[in-house]
This record gives sequence, C-alpha cells and structure tokens, in this order.
Amino acid sequence: MCPFSCHESNASRLSPVIVWHRSAIIGTLACALHVSASFCQAQEVPAPVRVHQIMQRRITLEREFIGTATPRRRSTIGSAIDGRVMQMFVREGDAVQAKDPLVRLRTGTLEIELARAKAQLDLRAHELAEMLNGSRPEEIEKTKAQVEGARAIFEYTEARLRRARQTYDNGAVITLDQVEEALSQSIAAKNILQAARADYQMALEGPRKERIAQAQSQVIIQNKVIQQIEDRIKLHTLKAPFDGYIVKRHNEVGGWASAGKPVVEMVELNPMEVEVLVSEKFVTHVRPTAEAIVRFDALPDREFVGEVIRVVPQADLRSRTFPVKVQLVNPTRANQPLIKAGMFARVTLTSHLANEALMVLKDSLVLNGNRRIVFVIVPASQRDNTTTVKAVPVTLGNSDGLWIEVRGDITAGQRVVIKGNERLRPQQAVRVIP
Repeated sequence: MCPFSCHESNASRLSPVIVWHRSAIIGTLACALHVSASFCQAQEVPAPVRVHQIMQRRITLEREFIGTATPRRRSTIGSAIDGRVMQMFVREGDAVQAKDPLVRLRTGTLEIELARAKAQLDLRAHELAEMLNGSRPEEIEKTKAQVEGARAIFEYTEARLRRARQTYDNGAVITLDQVEEALSQSIAAKNILQAARADYQMALEGPRKERIAQAQSQVIIQNKVIQQIEDRIKLHTLKAPFDGYIVKRHNEVGGWASAGKPVVEMVELNPMEVEVLVSEKFVTHVRPTAEAIVRFDALPDREFVGEVIRVVPQADLRSRTFPVKVQLVNPTRANQPLIKAGMFARVTLTSHLANEALMVLKDSLVLNGNRRIVFVIVPASQRDNTTTVKAVPVTLGNSDGLWIEVRGDITAGQRVVIKGNERLRPQQAVRVIP
C-alpha cells in the first residue's frame, strides 16, 4: 500500500504546479501569436509583379488547316474527228507550251483537196484581174476598126439604095424587088454599124461593175473553201491549250482516234492551287486576297506564301467545311514542278476581324474554378501609398498568337499582372517590376 499511497500523495502535491505552468505557457504562446500577426500585418512586403497594358486593336486570327495541291486547270484533249494517229509528239510527264502540237492524225486526202482548191482560187483570181485591168489597147483598136468598116459598108448600101430609088422613080428598067433588096442591105449595114459602135464603146469602158462584183464573189467563195479545208486539217493536229504537263496518254501511233474520245490529258501546275477545307466557324473571317502560309510534308525545308483567291459558298454537308482556294507560285527543278498535284498541304490562314477588341497577353489569365480572372493594377492613392490589385472576371474570345480577346469590367490602357499572378489575392499590395 505504501508505494501506491505515496505515489498518490506526490501526484496530488505536484498538480497545482503543473497546472500553473501549463496556463503560463498557453498564455505566453497566445500573446506571442497575437503580437506576431499584428507585426506581420503591419510589415507586409508587396509582392513583385510584372504588368502589361490592355490593348484595343483588331484581332488577327490564325488557324492551320489541311489541304491538297490541285492543278489550276485540267484538260482532257480529245479528237474532233475520226482518224488514224500518225504522230505522238509528247510523253507522260513532258512539259509543253501553249499551242505546241501533241498528236497528229492522217491528212493525205485533205491535202489533195486543199491543193485543188488553191488551183481553183488561182483561176478565179486571174479572171478577176483580167476584168479589173479592162480592155487591152489592141482590143480597142480592133473594135474601132470594125466600126470604120461597118460605116463604109453602111455608106455604100445607102448610096446604092438612093440610086435604085432614083432609077425606079425615073421608070428605068428595075424591079421593085431590087429596090427592096437594096433597102434591106442598107438596114443590115446600119445595124452592123451600130453593133460595132457599141462594141467599141464597151471596149473603152471595160467590163461592167456587176461582172466584176461576180468575179470578186467567186474569189471570196473559193477562199472560204480553202479555209474550210485548212480548218479540217487543223482538226487533225491536237495542240496544247495552255502551258502545262502531260499526265496521261490514251492513244498511240497507229491507233484509231474517234471523235469525242480523249487522246491526252494535261494539267497546269504554275501557279498551283491548294484546296483547303475550312470550318464554318472560321470561314466567315476568310476574305479573298488574304495571305496564306503553305507547308508540304513532302517539302519540309520549304515554306510557301500564297493568296486566297476563292471561297466556295457551298459546304460539305457531312463535315460542314467550305472549300477555300489558295494560289501560290510553283517553282521548277530540272524542268519539273516542285509541287506536285495531290500533295498533302498544311495551310495557315490569317484573318483580321472587322471590329476592334480588348486584348491581353495570355500570361495574365488566372484559373479560378470555372472562371477566368485577371488582376488589374489599382494605382496608389494619396491616403494610402500602396499599389494593390483587383481581381476581375473575364470572358474569353478569339485568340491571336500570344494575345487573347477578353470581355469584362476592364478598359483599354489598364495594366494587368502577367508575371507573379499565380499567388496573388484581391487587394494585395504589389510592387511593379519595370
């Protein structure tokens, strides 16, 4: 019993001391904590931050889209007539210039017809030249001589008629038939004289205008016949409609080319077009003549600058994307285009929105649950010489590289914290680092 009783008595004897010490310690700690908090609050050091102004400007949107290199023009060249292929001037992959011959069909029969038509044209042309030159001097002299001869005969018959009448009137031995015969010879001689005079006048004046016009029309008609044959011959030679490259041959030498059937295919690759499928959200901001940066996976060391030339206003109903045509210069290497049709392309389109917006650097945004806030600098007042920050919730808009559009209780020119804002709290004192 003694040990236990002694222990109890000792414990009861020490309790007041232990209780006093505990109270003293607790009181001392509470006092120390109260003094420390007051001291820290009074001696709070401003947080160092970096700031940037809120800008008001037009937004430049940049998005990367997938595209495909497509020829600017593609032509399937067919024959307009039936014929046998005599020559093939090109092979697949060859570069051709506009109007270069590609294929020639047999033209032997047409060349014979052309030679005959040209000979006929020479005949008609000489006939026209003869009429335009008029009568030759020798022909005029001939008709003039005929007039003189006819006049002499007429004068002779006139004199003979007078003598016959006088003899008949005087009752001499002459019959009435003889008188009438002399009269008819005189009339015939007069008509011959008139005809000779008309021929002489016609020789002087030359061919009639109507006959000259007829001869000119014959020449024109013959020229048209020749042009028609030549045009048929041209149809036998297929030519390149533009500068480009041959991508397909559908016939060979000795083969039969049917009217309306393809013979060769060619494409134009400079300038090259890239067809980009743009989402409906972004296509409203794309405008013709806008700049586009084009990269090809097959050409990793090259970057091309293109230009938007067309925005097709019809979407693909499954993907809700709109075709946008971008045009760019296609350089050549060893007479071959550097960009080939069908290449996979990555196109960065740039668009400037019409309306101005408030823009901040993306580093100024702070996540607060589902909200986005920025810390706006509150300048120091005369009463309180401390610069603080104010937390402002914002709604995000379009992004422009390092910048982003924000909407909220902010104005252009205000400063927002872009560095050191991760541990800030509202109304906290800050020190702006230049």
